[in-house]
Amino acid sequence: MGLYDAMKDAINLAQKADNIELYRQLLDLSAQALELQAEVTRLQEENTELKKVRNLEADLEYHVDAFVTRKSDVKPIKYCAACWADKKKLVPLQDISWDNYECPLCKARAVDKSQWEERQ
Repeated sequence: MGLYDAMKDAINLAQKADNIELYRQLLDLSAQALELQAEVTRLQEENTELKKVRNLEADLEYHVDAFVTRKSDVKPIKYCAACWADKKKLVPLQDISWDNYECPLCKARAVDKSQWEERQ
């Protein structure tokens, strides 16, 4: 028997016993139980989102060049480090010129200096 069923049975008993005060208190308790259940659901959803961010954080590789990549990406994609730090959003950077990248969302710029070393 769940909480809802137990409250329903108690309310029915109070109603049959013709005890108005008990009936009101049980209705108040029932409303509080519903509010608590809604809060539990909200917290569970928040917990799920926080776990997703934590798992994603563990998959990120930070670079000196103001971008991040995911370790799990088959082909590395450069993401905006500023958007990740500020909003926890992975926004792919756009290649605007030779080794220069720009975030389409926040307009932050990054340079991939590692490619310079490969060319020399």
